[in-house]
Amino acid sequence: MNKHFKRGLVAVAALGVAGGAMAAGDPGVDAITALSATAQTYITAAFGVAVLVAGGFWGISMMKKAFSRAG
Repeated sequence: MNKHFKRGLVAVAALGVAGGAMAAGDPGVDAITALSATAQTYITAAFGVAVLVAGGFWGISMMKKAFSRAG
């Protein structure tokens, strides 16, 4: 593996551990995790729709680039 890639992985892991330690006992995090199952389902669905929309716009832009080069 690349040396910079390994350093990046170590930095991300350290950041995740530090973030988890800071989030322990945070009232905002506790409120989010205490949401009902229905609310969590809606949030998950909204995130899925957002990913699909972003992917659609990305796909449209890629098609525009391909068609502009072809013609």
